Amino acid sequence: MLDRKMYKALEKLLGPENISEDPAVRTTYSYQWCVEVDRAWRGESPTRFGHLPAAVVLPKTPEEVQGIVRLCNEHGVKFKALSTGFGAWNAVSSPEAIQIDLRRMNQIIEINKDNMYAVVEPYVTNAQLHSQLIKYGLMHHMQGAGPQTSPLASHTSMVGPGFTSSATGFSGRNVRAVEWVIPTGDILRLGSLTSSDAWFSGDGPGPSLRGVMRGLMGAMGGLGIFTKVAIKLYPWPGPPDWRVSGTIPNYEFEVPPFWKMYVINWPDWDAFEAGYYQIAEANVAMMAMSSSQEGLATMI
Repeated sequence: MLDRKMYKALEKLLGPENISEDPAVRTTYSYQWCVEVDRAWRGESPTRFGHLPAAVVLPKTPEEVQGIVRLCNEHGVKFKALSTGFGAWNAVSSPEAIQIDLRRMNQIIEINKDNMYAVVEPYVTNAQLHSQLIKYGLMHHMQGAGPQTSPLASHTSMVGPGFTSSATGFSGRNVRAVEWVIPTGDILRLGSLTSSDAWFSGDGPGPSLRGVMRGLMGAMGGLGIFTKVAIKLYPWPGPPDWRVSGTIPNYEFEVPPFWKMYVINWPDWDAFEAGYYQIAEANVAMMAMSSSQEGLATMI
């Protein structure tokens, strides 16, 4: 349970409908994939239920996120934010912490087809973004976690390889300007946002902070809360819509005539590595994925 003074302050900031201490609500946030791995490593029973947060809050704006972080600092309370929530790293690390659920921040702010970037909030999913981008003949790097997960979370806070990595790299290579509520409660804007309202660049003027923000692997939400990010876009080598038929689970769609799939069997890992580099450098594969220890399936 939170201190009543803090609870009332959060209620005033967010509205009573956007904060909860209900045990049933809190329990749903304690269930996360891979919690059982961490518990087993610690010698505990391997269950997917971790710590119950002290409370759950749902902000709508960067200013509300900023207010939550400042209240946490004032009262000495830990916090952890999640967007679409996929993995133990989204959950709180102690029962005294509050869970900040960013699901109300779910807007595609901008699709800039000329400068090839999109600006998204935390709860926008890969599927939502992709369905809008293909209308413009564009696509983004979609991390391998899946279409239901957050590109903002991956680009700012995780490693982020994916099936299109041979053409689009990984999430860390595709970050442009960022809006970031740092642990002090201050709002930091990186890249071109430091001198304008444009999102096209993740660096400058002056030294870049992207290495501090995420490095190679990402800090998994340990360095604050990201409220907006601009993501680099790429040409979409497909139709502007899909002709889909059938129902769950047997959907069918027309494969464009200029798409081909090849399955290449490599004799060993050295050949696999050399061949993959050649495919990527030739820029002929939109998608490439490993199908086994000695195989690679490449969709062109």
